[in-house]
Amino acid sequence: MSFSNAETRRTVSKPRLLFRPDPVLGWRLSADHSVRVAFRSNILQHIAADGWRHVPGSETAQGPRVGFYGCSFTYGTGLADEETFTALLQRDMPDVRILNRGIGGHGSVQNLLQLRRDIAAGAIDAAVFSVISDHRFRNIAHPQRMRQYLSAEWYKLRVEHVPVAQLDGKGQVEIVYREIWQPALRDVNFGVFLPDDHMVNLVTLAVLELVRDTARAAGIPLQFALLDSLDRDFNSAVCDRFSEALDISCPHDRQHTFQPLDNHPNMRANSLFAERLQPLIKPLLSKGPGCRGDV
Repeated sequence: MSFSNAETRRTVSKPRLLFRPDPVLGWRLSADHSVRVAFRSNILQHIAADGWRHVPGSETAQGPRVGFYGCSFTYGTGLADEETFTALLQRDMPDVRILNRGIGGHGSVQNLLQLRRDIAAGAIDAAVFSVISDHRFRNIAHPQRMRQYLSAEWYKLRVEHVPVAQLDGKGQVEIVYREIWQPALRDVNFGVFLPDDHMVNLVTLAVLELVRDTARAAGIPLQFALLDSLDRDFNSAVCDRFSEALDISCPHDRQHTFQPLDNHPNMRANSLFAERLQPLIKPLLSKGPGCRGDV
């Protein structure tokens, strides 16, 4: 594992306490930190010196680099480093370098911004965007999501804003920043003013189109992977719109999550995610000129 200095490591009690302000993403992970999983015994997660979730074996892998973008599902909330689907893919595909770009609470807009950073840095050869239905509410300034930022923890973290998407009069995506601290949301019911599900879906579909176009322009092969099926209409809309999309979701039940303690995918679900993703990786790497090495 790559840590810059053992003396700088710090262990925190929950993933959110890993967050630190980022002017572009809103928040990112703290390098050289660890976090204990509260609802499992003796599980310690690690953030490496590069500021990303540690993927065992990736630091020595020499093959093409595949960035997996997403939220806590990709990061692997509740999981040991070796139990995440990115770690399982790295274990079974040692000739590929798997990069975990998951950060809790991020949506597709933040994933797009990180993709742009990685493209500018020449850091990836292919990309997989992990999508869940809740990203629809993270991708816009939805009151349901914005209320979650009103906790004292977010205030103490000094995270000031979140990037979200809006559509202009021609349906083009504009990324704007909204202040996280919106106390009026605590007491006012904005439900009557909210767009319907179809309109909410349109924004995320437009964001994913921008992701696809960004990747194509850079010669980066791209795959969308749907990790939950809590809204089947949304999943169908994504798969109908993008030939690059595949639904690899697992049931949201106690066999595939940490329920009743936590709703995130468990080891069984991550094993299934890895099993369903693995056949896609080598064909993905064969598609674009940005890839390097043999797979």
